[in-house]
Amino acid sequence: MKSLLLLLCAVACLARPADAQTLADLVADPQRWPADVTVPAATKAAVIVNGQPAGMMLIGAGKKITVSEITTESVTGKVGGTTVRVPLAKTNLAKLAAVAAAPVAAAAPAVAAKPAAHEAPAGVTTPMQRMFGGSLVRCTGGKLQDVDASALNGVKYYALYYSASWCGPCRQFTPSLVTAYRDLKPAHPEFELIFVSDDRSAGDMADYMKTDDMPWLAVRFNSRDQKMIDYSGPGIPCLVLVDANGNVLSDSFQGESYLGPHHVLDDTRRILAQGR
Repeated sequence: MKSLLLLLCAVACLARPADAQTLADLVADPQRWPADVTVPAATKAAVIVNGQPAGMMLIGAGKKITVSEITTESVTGKVGGTTVRVPLAKTNLAKLAAVAAAPVAAAAPAVAAKPAAHEAPAGVTTPMQRMFGGSLVRCTGGKLQDVDASALNGVKYYALYYSASWCGPCRQFTPSLVTAYRDLKPAHPEFELIFVSDDRSAGDMADYMKTDDMPWLAVRFNSRDQKMIDYSGPGIPCLVLVDANGNVLSDSFQGESYLGPHHVLDDTRRILAQGR
């Protein structure tokens, strides 16, 4: 009987999916925890103060969480200066575990280098193209004209500008952003800026773009969706730099702290100069 039980246990273990076993092993061994995990899609997280939940905050897609604790249910760590707790299933931890467990292949023929993480293979539509495609306009001759999604071909870096004509700080920042864009865009065709308006009407948005001579693309007023809005922080002006896959590279908000759009503009100049 004892031998039969041992045999059944062995069969059950063999039948268990390899990725499930690997994830469980990773969670149980703090020595194997990654330094950080990523939230692939925007999700709500509990804010943790003195070890206890103290409210909720939205974490944008692509945000990294510096890990301090992992359980079978959640991941706890830092986003900027804020401690948060998110459901484990909302992170890329399972994927990290599967990659770590994958067997090392024998020597294989040389293959072409893969594109960098922020790039997409030639001819492939990126997540950001899919999100904004069919919803773009540009102010031309004082009027908003539809722009084809092909305008985003080759774009590797997207600066998302959340702003509105009624916002005083926005009106103060926009002229400097126009100047920066006119300097950056010709030198870096892989860069684009997209305005996501928080104006009260389509007419207000159009007047704002015309009056401030905005040279960049914008999301049509009635085409804004939740995915586009999720990248924004709790206030404006807000500038967010993301790569073609939607990973956040720089943000006007760090947790509850407001760093401001100038911080992101400085990071954008640095990243483009480095050719990341």
